[in-house]
Amino acid sequence: MKSAIDQARYLMRSRDFAGAIQVLNEKRGVYEESFDYNYTLGLAFLYAGDTGSAAGSFEAARKIKINDANLLLCQAAIHLRRGNTERAVQYYLDILDFDPQNIDAKRCLELVRSHGDYEEICRWVDDGRIEAYYPPLGVNPKKVRNIAAALLCGALVGFLAVQFWPRNFAKSDRADLSSLVLSIDDSGNARGIKKAYNQALEYFEQRRDNAAQREVNRVLNSAASTGLKQKARSLMSYFEAPGFDSLKDNFSYKEVAEQTSLYLDCYVDWLGRASNVDQGDNSLSFDLLVGYEDLKDLEGIVRVYFDFLPERGLDSEKPVRVLGKVDVDGKKIILKGRSLYQSVKDF
Repeated sequence: MKSAIDQARYLMRSRDFAGAIQVLNEKRGVYEESFDYNYTLGLAFLYAGDTGSAAGSFEAARKIKINDANLLLCQAAIHLRRGNTERAVQYYLDILDFDPQNIDAKRCLELVRSHGDYEEICRWVDDGRIEAYYPPLGVNPKKVRNIAAALLCGALVGFLAVQFWPRNFAKSDRADLSSLVLSIDDSGNARGIKKAYNQALEYFEQRRDNAAQREVNRVLNSAASTGLKQKARSLMSYFEAPGFDSLKDNFSYKEVAEQTSLYLDCYVDWLGRASNVDQGDNSLSFDLLVGYEDLKDLEGIVRVYFDFLPERGLDSEKPVRVLGKVDVDGKKIILKGRSLYQSVKDF
């Protein structure tokens, strides 16, 4: 049986946006804190023309995952509909900051720069051309079936299925790391060191970059050869920053405190309370009381630094989840903040 999100995506490809919204609203209590749920619901609202509801769903999704290209495309489209081309352009530039090869952002940016005056955008909204700036839904499956039935040709049906299969939102295969595979020149390294490096490569292929980073640290902290350490550092350049929903290997405060050097540059998702909050014009820092979300068990205290202001701000009276990269300041563990989340309800 398909999940509510999969059902909604099918209905959206069939251009039944009201049906998709109904299916998702019925499961709000189950998926309320899911990125995929809030993003899909926002996209359905956007295509249905309800930009107010779409904006609310997208804001909820962005609290969970900040840097998602399709989400930012949607938020840019909302600003376009409102005639705020300057803000839309900033969203496209934000996408290209973390995904320089993003084709959709480049295309939209060029279209806005070439034809994006207010009167023209009004016409786009009126005649539906504005949807060219939304993440595509894929071909309507009902149309595909009709074409297949009319042609009555198995070979052509297969061709159509390949050519017109709806685009999914998953990323393409990972980078080719054949140049980083151990060579004969690496044979002088100890067996344990080579095992850690090979394990890092395996984790990378499994999209477990956090676990791969830990194995890279084993190599960098060992007596490995200079060449092997260079390969390990090169591997790090391919790692992707996670969101709350995509962090596959989380590490506890106790693990990091006991072997901090093993977890440097790894991401952690820790829950606690905030104190000693210091907010600047474009920065935020605070002490995270790890494990103290229920005001009972304090595991440790780490300073968290954001070099930007999270959209929702920080309420020190509520529990907070922090996604951040492990670093050190002297001998103290710190986190370089990537995202924070506070539920409207208690954890």
